[in-house]
Amino acid sequence: MGFVWMLVCAAVLACVCTQEVHGYDAYFGKPLSENRSNFLATIDNGTFLCTVPVRACRKDEGRRVDGTCTNPKYPSRGATLTPLPRLLPARYGSGNTLRPAKDGSPLPSTRHLRTTLMGDGHFRDKEVSSLATDVFVFSFVDNVDLFYLLRYAVLSDCCINNQVPNLADPRCIPIEVQQDDPFLRRTGIRCMNLTRVETYQDYGCLPNTLPAERYNRVTPLLDLSTVYGNTEARSREIRANSGGLLAFRMEGDREVPAGQSPFCLRNQPQNLEIACYDYGDNYDGNLLMGTYLTAMWFFREHNRLARALAAINPCWDDQQLYDTARKINIAQWQYIFYYELIPEMIGYKNALDSGVIYNTKGHVNDFDPKCEPGVYHEYVIGCRWFHTFQSGVADLYRNGTYIGSRTVIDDTFRSGILALNNTEADLTFRDIFQPSDKFDYVLDPDLGNRIHGEGQAASDIGAIDMMRGRDAGLPPYNEYRKLCGMKPAKTFEDFHDTIDKDKVVFLSRLYEDVDDVDLMTAIYVERMIPGGYVGPTLYCIITHNLLLWRRSDKFFFEHGGFPAALSEHQLMEIKNTRIARILCDNGVGVTRVQPFAFLKLSPWNNFVSCDAIPGINLMAWQDHMCMEEDKHKKKK
Repeated sequence: MGFVWMLVCAAVLACVCTQEVHGYDAYFGKPLSENRSNFLATIDNGTFLCTVPVRACRKDEGRRVDGTCTNPKYPSRGATLTPLPRLLPARYGSGNTLRPAKDGSPLPSTRHLRTTLMGDGHFRDKEVSSLATDVFVFSFVDNVDLFYLLRYAVLSDCCINNQVPNLADPRCIPIEVQQDDPFLRRTGIRCMNLTRVETYQDYGCLPNTLPAERYNRVTPLLDLSTVYGNTEARSREIRANSGGLLAFRMEGDREVPAGQSPFCLRNQPQNLEIACYDYGDNYDGNLLMGTYLTAMWFFREHNRLARALAAINPCWDDQQLYDTARKINIAQWQYIFYYELIPEMIGYKNALDSGVIYNTKGHVNDFDPKCEPGVYHEYVIGCRWFHTFQSGVADLYRNGTYIGSRTVIDDTFRSGILALNNTEADLTFRDIFQPSDKFDYVLDPDLGNRIHGEGQAASDIGAIDMMRGRDAGLPPYNEYRKLCGMKPAKTFEDFHDTIDKDKVVFLSRLYEDVDDVDLMTAIYVERMIPGGYVGPTLYCIITHNLLLWRRSDKFFFEHGGFPAALSEHQLMEIKNTRIARILCDNGVGVTRVQPFAFLKLSPWNNFVSCDAIPGINLMAWQDHMCMEEDKHKKKK
């Protein structure tokens, strides 16, 4: 992690050296007091690691790359290094250890829970496309980092010889494997490697007497930080400084980010896999197949917008072109996520009824200065449920014909594959042709038993998801039932209103008490709500988080009434776009696509020419001052 933090420190130094800033406490979100400053001075790199530099907020400015001033009342919230808010207070054991059962004993093995309550298999969904999977995964790295993967998937060993849990290291939370495990009983593997996420306590920012809180290195917003970076210094590094463009190079006829990231740890140079793309967030951007493919599309979309704006407004300089292209790109991303993807996940009527989306063409001014920007712990953990609709196999298509498959988990940290053998185009058409896995109680076998590929002897994403809930200190499921308007259970039979009886029987055998049941375990087995693909508790968590993003973000694309807001005309143009248009404009070789691309091809959602896919008319951003200047030049 040392290299990563050299980059962070350099970014903070660059900001401090070039502009007057005010130091805010990263965790508490308040200006640094003299006592707090003196305390941080006693910690190695305490000022870098535990503070957020904030330039004074201005009424006339737009969205900052570093996330500060997203809500001027809480100027440091929305930046990197700020904590994830909680719907309910943390629940840990003594000294921030994992929460024990009600009787003080350890909670059941999450591997045992997962294999008892969920199956393994390949079942394709009848409606949703793989594109929905990839874009949903991309949405996560846009607002929470996955740096902790380096901590345990690559660098640590919390299971000695895959048999003995390493209990001496407080960073370790190994997952016990039962002797009669249905898949591993003959392997000799008796535990799975896992470490805790990094917290403010790890860096000395907080004492262990306070609840452990996750340390987040990206802006906790829907702001395309994967493309643009999380600091002003980083954003300057990836710009072309001409025409508003992001720096690029050509790989054949493919436009890709310039520079080289060091994070493609599984590239195979012997097979000529040497490309590793220098996105704004060059770690998360190169991490997973879904992230490096989606990041590429939105990277190209920025440059497409900048070039088109330059043609419309020849008097604009580099900065104005860059800022406007970025603003449009982020607005498109937020619109696609809220109005196209989320309604497919939770149901259009549910999204409308909850206030997540609105049936209006104009501005929706629901910004609330009292809301602090962030992403809820419960959202970050709970939405891991979507691993159920991720396939471990990527089918490759060329000219509409299946030509083979790739194993998804083996392509983690391996974006160099995009440059070879037409793979980017083949994977793009995979998102068009291949259905997602079915939304059910079943995991793809690779995800359930070898999520880290050859890097670990055995690894189970479902068991990890449940353990991450404990690592985050999430209270039991029963407390979230109360939060979400359901009756708290006194007996296991009281769960029948949300969980099928056969699953409740297993829960009663695995847990000693209803107040022991983990939130994530319950999310994995709840029945789906009418019209959606999620259970009632996850629906509640998702809507809480999406409402927070809307209301806490002054610059959310639908908000109006401030200088940097979209005009009514511009907002209407944003609402003309869709993910199919992004594919048409930026996907390699895409000339035809289904109009509703998050859904699979069907007789009612069949291929149409890209010419028939609606998009933004950028004339809504025409600057009439440029036209007057051009007329004046012609007269001369």
